[in-house]
Amino acid sequence: SLSKQIGYRPSVAMGACMSAKAIAAQKELYALRELQSAQRNAHEEMSKVKTQHAERVMQLQAEHQLEVRDMHGRIAKMIESTSDENRKIQEAHMDEMRQMHDRHTKEVRRIQEDHHNHMQQELLRHVEEVRKMQVEYRNQLKGLGVDMRYLNSTSRGWCGMPTTALPKDMAMGNGHNDKAIAP
Repeated sequence: SLSKQIGYRPSVAMGACMSAKAIAAQKELYALRELQSAQRNAHEEMSKVKTQHAERVMQLQAEHQLEVRDMHGRIAKMIESTSDENRKIQEAHMDEMRQMHDRHTKEVRRIQEDHHNHMQQELLRHVEEVRKMQVEYRNQLKGLGVDMRYLNSTSRGWCGMPTTALPKDMAMGNGHNDKAIAP
């Protein structure tokens, strides 16, 4: 039965008996062949697994690269859309600021023109009031009989008083004019 397991058929020339050493050697040879065959099968199996693993890794890497490219594309689109939105917001803000500045400038000009017109009217009204007061003052002086030419020709100091002092006799009113003329 062992002969059948190791695939040994005793030859007729050799005889029916085999030595124990020969059988042990044949068993070892058979075991080595089996081991070699098992190693070959294991090596082939390992090569197939390695190849499948390498193919799977390459496939996964390719898928990951595609996903990464896709993600980069999406990120770039998001950045572009965000920057476009920010640019549009900034442009809208600048337009609004420009419009506000224009409105403010127009309002300031209008206020300045209104103020100028108001001040001009006030000045004209004051000038007219001063003229009326001058006419009224002159009329009062005429009513009192004061000669305007005399008042205009003398130089006046504070409060309309002449700067030269009147002689004592004239100021006292005794009526002698010859003392009033002094060298």
